Amino acid sequence: MPNLNRRKFIQISSLVAANMAVFSLNSKASIFDEKLTEEELTLKLLKAGFTNPPDSAKASCYWWWFNSLVDEEGISLDLAEFKAKGMGGVLLINSISGFGSGPIPEGPKFLSDEWRSLFRHALKEADRHGIEVGVNLSTGWAMGGAWIKPEDSGRWLLQAKTRLSGPARFSGKLPLPGSRDGYDNAKQLFIKDYIDLPMEQLDYRDTSVVAYKEIPGALSLKDGDRARSFAAKSNRLDASSHAEAAEVMEPTLLPWTASADDKPVSSSDVIDLTSKVTTDGQLEWDVPEGNWILIRTGHRMTGARTAYALPEAAGLEIDWLDKKGVERQFEHLGNILLKEAGEFKGKSLKYFHDDSFEDGFPNWTSEFLKHFKGYRGYDATPYLPVFAGVVIDSAEISERFLYDYRKTVADCMADGHYKRFAELCHENGLQVQSEAGGPSWSGTMCMDALKNLGRMDLPMGEFWQGKTFVQHDQNQVGKLVASAAHIYGKKKVSAEALTSFKPHWSDSPESLKPVADRAFCEGINRFVIHTSTATRPRDGKPGYEYGAGTHFNRNITWWEKAGSFLDYVNRCQYLLQSGLFVADVLYYNGDWAPNLVAPKRTDPALGKGYDYDVCNEEVLLTRLSVKNKRIVLPDGMSYALMVLPEVSFMPLPVAKKIRELVKAGATIIGPKPVKDPGLKNYPQCDQELDQIAEEIWGSAAVITGQTVRAVLLNKGIVPDFEYTGEANYIDFIHRTTKDAEIYFLANRKEAAAKTTCTFRVSTGYHPQLWDAVSGRILPMPVYKAAKGRIAIEFDFLPHHSIFVIFVKSARPVLKPADEWLFQGRLGLALLQEIKGTWEVSFDPKWGGPERVTFNSLQDWSKSEDERIRYYSGKAIYRKQFDLDMPLAKGKQLFLDLGVVKNIASVKLNGKDPGTIWTAPWMVDISGALKTSGNQLEIEIINLWPNRLIGDAALPIEKRLTNTNIIFKKEDKLLSSGLLGPVSIQVR
Repeated sequence: MPNLNRRKFIQISSLVAANMAVFSLNSKASIFDEKLTEEELTLKLLKAGFTNPPDSAKASCYWWWFNSLVDEEGISLDLAEFKAKGMGGVLLINSISGFGSGPIPEGPKFLSDEWRSLFRHALKEADRHGIEVGVNLSTGWAMGGAWIKPEDSGRWLLQAKTRLSGPARFSGKLPLPGSRDGYDNAKQLFIKDYIDLPMEQLDYRDTSVVAYKEIPGALSLKDGDRARSFAAKSNRLDASSHAEAAEVMEPTLLPWTASADDKPVSSSDVIDLTSKVTTDGQLEWDVPEGNWILIRTGHRMTGARTAYALPEAAGLEIDWLDKKGVERQFEHLGNILLKEAGEFKGKSLKYFHDDSFEDGFPNWTSEFLKHFKGYRGYDATPYLPVFAGVVIDSAEISERFLYDYRKTVADCMADGHYKRFAELCHENGLQVQSEAGGPSWSGTMCMDALKNLGRMDLPMGEFWQGKTFVQHDQNQVGKLVASAAHIYGKKKVSAEALTSFKPHWSDSPESLKPVADRAFCEGINRFVIHTSTATRPRDGKPGYEYGAGTHFNRNITWWEKAGSFLDYVNRCQYLLQSGLFVADVLYYNGDWAPNLVAPKRTDPALGKGYDYDVCNEEVLLTRLSVKNKRIVLPDGMSYALMVLPEVSFMPLPVAKKIRELVKAGATIIGPKPVKDPGLKNYPQCDQELDQIAEEIWGSAAVITGQTVRAVLLNKGIVPDFEYTGEANYIDFIHRTTKDAEIYFLANRKEAAAKTTCTFRVSTGYHPQLWDAVSGRILPMPVYKAAKGRIAIEFDFLPHHSIFVIFVKSARPVLKPADEWLFQGRLGLALLQEIKGTWEVSFDPKWGGPERVTFNSLQDWSKSEDERIRYYSGKAIYRKQFDLDMPLAKGKQLFLDLGVVKNIASVKLNGKDPGTIWTAPWMVDISGALKTSGNQLEIEIINLWPNRLIGDAALPIEKRLTNTNIIFKKEDKLLSSGLLGPVSIQVR
């Protein structure tokens, strides 16, 4: 291995390991036989993975078994096709249909002998094809089932007040709370189905009974200005899953101020009567003199049931705040699936999955007081009247208790559910994946989203087409899940990808690409495409489908060409899984709960050109250190500085850690704290916090009164990426390896963009353009290098994207040249338009004419021939033509198809230049074009709606299609076909 000793090879082993899978033994040997420097080997391996992405970098999909309507033939065909088109895995979810889709016939019963046989067949076939399988540990969406007993299901806190006078002996049953007391606005999604169930169906159980002496005229926390935030602070506020992070968090952070009419009850005067109450609510108590208020605190099951579960497995959803919930699920379902998997456990069956949390907002569990004391270090019992609006000790003390309560709920979810789920999977040789940070329904579920995701091997979010779960033109949880992966040391940032409420089958690769590129720039690097419904050949096409999702299976019209789109996704994912994410700023998201992360944004104090991560309290306390004045994580991530939230409080352990970081050389920006927000070791915690604040807020390392951008510039850290043109919007993400800097750029607008892009890359690096659409590594672009930065001029087409790879090398690896695709497009000139008649062949099987002549290019949907107007599928355009002038030597020639609806491939004189699915709609024909006698063939595939609309006007027995998705004959037809103009361009 000349010029590369063993130690250096090991130093780049992380990159090598990611790439070696793409080489045969012979090619590995040939690489190492070459005289390569360390940098050259790194680049060669990176190129190999880009050209032929390994299975670990490939997209996965939601493989829905709706109503278990599957058979062995369909399973085998699905998995074979997924593999052939470039998918690396499937996520198997068994569910009923939903979201507005029509009925789907029923297959074998879930967990029946027949179903288990099909499950085993799927794992065997997946193993044969090298496809990894994940399984959702529930039917329907979130965890639950017929095996979940009421006591193991999600719980809501309830309270009832009773007034007693003494001295007297009380012997009697205490009144039960109202079934929805405190939950006046609970109405989102499925909550409305169970909020008003009668008490006798709700498995009410007591937690405690306390008493305090009544104070006449005392003001309630539910009165005055404090009433606006009481429901949020006491964790009984419902909200849509579309609520923004700030909307969820800010009401809990509004400070409560004391009122002269508060007349607080002393926590030391609260009497615990729990031991005097029987399980049926019977109290025996000698009431002391005076008027007394009794608070009976207990909990009901929320009543939430598994959404869209198969009838034979439908039931209550689990308790999310205690490990018993997930343990029951694993006992009654996980262990069965593991047993059936047999030899394929850990082989094709790789992970269990937990889908998005959509179980309302459970806020209690039977062992909550025990958990609270374990996390917070004190007994919550004397403070329980705060939930009833009673001021205990003071408004501030009451607020501190509720802060501790909400943090405990979040900790219970992170550890009791997600951590325990991970432990159970790991004990059985599986990984764990979950959409553990949302979007959640309710949006106010009291979680630490980063902590939940950090418990996962495969942290996962979701992103949709259209406006669903999009806020300020960014995916709602894109930055959240990416930050979670970065700060917890996870390589893959997964997402339910491309989900949609758009009209069914209305998407093509061209329309999917901008949505994918936005996600890539947020940090998503592993798509789980939603959705690839399992199909049976006997059910026809397009088949039975889900009411939501971008339909992406072998029944779509353009499936035969889907590999080209998946190639693009896989190439992007490979490069975006390489190395480490580059960020200059680490934002501390605070220590409160609920704790959510806003979508990717440009902080006005930071400005454009810098990227960032967001961290939580756990990561700050346990994973951050300082090296060379940079804040670092154990996995290699590093940041120039950390920015604190604009609040006046800070837990004492956080202040201690910040002092430690500052003394080690870290730079911190943020306000000086004045108090600890919790009650642990109060008031000593505030005194010690004040001492720390005085010690370090005033040092040069803790900065206030300056923008983040100014601090970075003062450190000599210029923006990582900039572009020119006020009207332009070029998004980016940057990853770094030992010997290469990887930038992904995406034009986010539907307009062309001429711009100069500037990269923070030092001398000694040379740029290359890697086009993930074609898989080509292009000639080196013309560039300028100065002052530790490199500038490149680009001509971006609408929604164009490119990787700019800066290679560490003493000399350029490629020769510089203008690249027509991204630079100097004005150098293209029209050589000849291909006009006249075209012979077009349709598929009679789908109602089209076998052969027809178009006098000129036309939109199928406007044809007077119903066979063409309502056609969906593939048509082949054929034409013979001559050039109007002799071929010029040394010129590049391109066939430009103009407008295409919706995907195309070209053959010219027997040569296949490739499939075209996005702009520019042209292929290089330099080596295929002749002066005369050119035989041109263009395959065009449109989408399903036109045939479905045509069939809607026909009796069922005359229809060519079969589906449960309803179309109407009045629905608008989609523009279809080769619209052109078709021309030859020369450069």
